[in-house]
Amino acid sequence: MSTPGPDRPVALTLGHVSKAFGAVQALHDVSVECHEGEIHALVGENGSGKSTLLGIASGFLAPDEGFVEIGGTRLKRPSPARARRLGLGMAYQDYSHILDLTVAENLYLALPPRERPPHRRLEHWAAETVAEFDLGIPVSTPMGSLSLSERQLLEVVKALLTRPKVLLLDEPTTALGPEAVGKLQTLVLERARAGDAIIYVSHRLPEVLSVADRVTVLRDGVGQGTFDAAAVSEEQLIALMIGRPLDVAFPVRPAPAEEADVLLAVSGLRGERFGPIDLALRKGEILGLAGAEGNGQLQFLRALAGIERATGGATCDGRELDIRSPLGPLRAGVVLLSGDRRGEALFPVLSVRANATVQVLRRLARLGVVGHRRERRAIGDLARRLRVRMASPEQPVQSLSGGNQQKVSLMRPFLRGDVKVILAEEPTQGVDVGARFDIYEALRMKTQEGTAAVVKSSDPIELAGLCDRVVVMSRGRIVEEIPGHELGERRIVEAIVGSRSAVASSQRSST
Repeated sequence: MSTPGPDRPVALTLGHVSKAFGAVQALHDVSVECHEGEIHALVGENGSGKSTLLGIASGFLAPDEGFVEIGGTRLKRPSPARARRLGLGMAYQDYSHILDLTVAENLYLALPPRERPPHRRLEHWAAETVAEFDLGIPVSTPMGSLSLSERQLLEVVKALLTRPKVLLLDEPTTALGPEAVGKLQTLVLERARAGDAIIYVSHRLPEVLSVADRVTVLRDGVGQGTFDAAAVSEEQLIALMIGRPLDVAFPVRPAPAEEADVLLAVSGLRGERFGPIDLALRKGEILGLAGAEGNGQLQFLRALAGIERATGGATCDGRELDIRSPLGPLRAGVVLLSGDRRGEALFPVLSVRANATVQVLRRLARLGVVGHRRERRAIGDLARRLRVRMASPEQPVQSLSGGNQQKVSLMRPFLRGDVKVILAEEPTQGVDVGARFDIYEALRMKTQEGTAAVVKSSDPIELAGLCDRVVVMSRGRIVEEIPGHELGERRIVEAIVGSRSAVASSQRSST
């Protein structure tokens, strides 16, 4: 952690900022100062105004009232280009990549035209840049073929290319595993020691408290105060964020389902970067999938959904599971909740109603016609149970916060009466602490109806609190199973680190 001290110059000032979108007051009289060499965290629930505040700081949005100063110079006319010229860089929560272009081409476009290298040196320059940040990503690879974790790290690298003196990081670790989080935090601390001012937005409060110097809390667009990170607890921050103490973080875990029938059985399943895998999942069970990023967890989950190619066998409720295409698992009641909400899980421009009911339109139709009133009735009670915050069922889903978007995707398994297994990939990625509990509760509620769930998460605290048991994957195989009575953050992290150490040891002994 850096120690900027009050005597260091102020690098970024957001003074008495207010912003409304129609009738919605996103920010009201919010002030934040970030000094040179300071890591200043910004926390709050989804919809609290964090991203709006960063949009104003970066010049993308104009405040209705208030001002922005970067390095002592006021940003009189909001513009990202002007903010960048004053020394501000930003890594976005919704990645700014062009997926059809290569890594090198995306890095090239992130620079101002006058700073770009000659095109003949493009790949050489990009390779040097990636090596400088110790990423190990081939620069000729199309951006769309990278994992979410790799894309997120590259988003931060793009923001650092112009060597900004003020760096805004909007949820920089949502898709990262523990190792990648450590790598990013090391980079952030290095930039702070070099004198850069950093605004750090994250929902992961332990991570915030481990890296930040000061923390500003927002709730419903209003500042709740700025605190020294060393003097405030996670529980205090949560109470400030949601306006009440959070007595419990996870739903009550029921008695072990050891006597329940096996719902999903996997035998010798093998695909790209994973296998062979043997696994049994029982009715009413939530199984956690842990491991360092890139060890086959995602590919295994998507193979069960028929998205990734795989060989071997799987049965669901005693019947063979056809995983040659997504249609087979869907017909068998196996549903994937993708971690890429905007790219795969949702239709951003369509309404909440249309997104929630897209898989059950045939059941809602009368004589081949689906009435909006019938759809709204179907989702009304469910939206209240899941506490989806929306102005109307006709509101475009892209205008909702991340947590509410995730709840909308969760509505589909509840509306379908034939769901047997839910495959959840990073179900609370980019989701605030209040919405997380709603999502945990929804998953537990569904499994209590006799379904089962497999949860792939990079957050060991989440796996320990939510799951009935956890399996750890390394190099594409299950290397350890942790039963419910042993679950804990430390136990899971030790299993992940231990499996990686064992692999490294075996590699050394074989050379």
